[in-house]
Amino acid sequence: MAFCAQRFFFRAGLLCCSICLIDGWLHTLQPRELYTSTRELFTPRHRLQAHVPQLAHRLQAHVPQLVSCTDARTNRPVVLVGSVHFNPASIVLARRTVLVQEELGAVVVESCEARWRRTLEVSPKGSFLGDVLPSEMQAASEAAAERGVPLSLGDVDVETFGPRVKTILRETLVDMLTPAGWRRITNDIRRGAKLAFDTSDLTDFLSPSDFLNPSILLGFLVSLVRYPIAAALKAPLPFAVIATGLATLSSALDSALAESSLDASLTSGELMLTSAITAFDVLLPVVFSRLLLVGFLEERNVRLARSISEAAERGNGAVVAVLGGLHVNGVAKLLESGEELKGDGGEDTQAGTWWTDKMMLNK
Repeated sequence: MAFCAQRFFFRAGLLCCSICLIDGWLHTLQPRELYTSTRELFTPRHRLQAHVPQLAHRLQAHVPQLVSCTDARTNRPVVLVGSVHFNPASIVLARRTVLVQEELGAVVVESCEARWRRTLEVSPKGSFLGDVLPSEMQAASEAAAERGVPLSLGDVDVETFGPRVKTILRETLVDMLTPAGWRRITNDIRRGAKLAFDTSDLTDFLSPSDFLNPSILLGFLVSLVRYPIAAALKAPLPFAVIATGLATLSSALDSALAESSLDASLTSGELMLTSAITAFDVLLPVVFSRLLLVGFLEERNVRLARSISEAAERGNGAVVAVLGGLHVNGVAKLLESGEELKGDGGEDTQAGTWWTDKMMLNK
């Protein structure tokens, strides 16, 4: 037992050391050097020239992790950065894109006021945690400040998002009880998948190949460590409750499955438990799919698109928006469609929160 524990801690320590080395290596490289060892981020005519941002044009060729589109409502150019949260390569890309974009009017990040305040409290610029847990959102905001352009927090407020997720979860559990409910679930999943992943209407879009660069793949290891740490620091109680619940559920399921596999003759109670576990395994992906496609993507994409459109109008110039990679294609489709952007049954018409100097002083 002691040997197993020692082996576990040795491997965990080795993994942490490896991740720290990878993170340090990625941060010591200059932005352009992140891609020279494999594939240039820009094609030759798009390469970033040192200290000459005006030469960094986004013309015809697709740039990995970037999508260029036009906001149909304002007819202004928009560049969407499809990031992997807390990935060093995405952090470099977000900062660089903001710095080189011509005629930049505003920057939008995938955050809300409450989450942004908490981010600045936990890992402010120049602090130890700010260096250990940098994010692409903070990198973009710092670059926006250097260029003197406003920052918009474009995501749904967490006070609104939490109850909305609970509502979708409750509706899904109720809908599972009737055939009509299953039709609603199916329609929501189909619609959400089409809005989020169908790229037939887009000329520039993200695909899995955008994230196959070795620098990004290595950065995934860093993201896997940073993401849960950041979540635990920003919201310790919810994180502890969710982590404990998942660990308890996993342990209970493993114990039940182990006991049932050892004893071929199951009692009625054990048979019911096994059936419940099987049903849970089947239904959980359905619940998760509806939550992801409707709550986490479809409805948030509407708010993000509306915030970007507002930023294009108020900023009077191009917009760079730093989003999670799964949001990019859906947001691009909404921006180019020119449709009225309303969510939650047409009741939600709010756009992003502008992060001003006054708000920073009052934080």
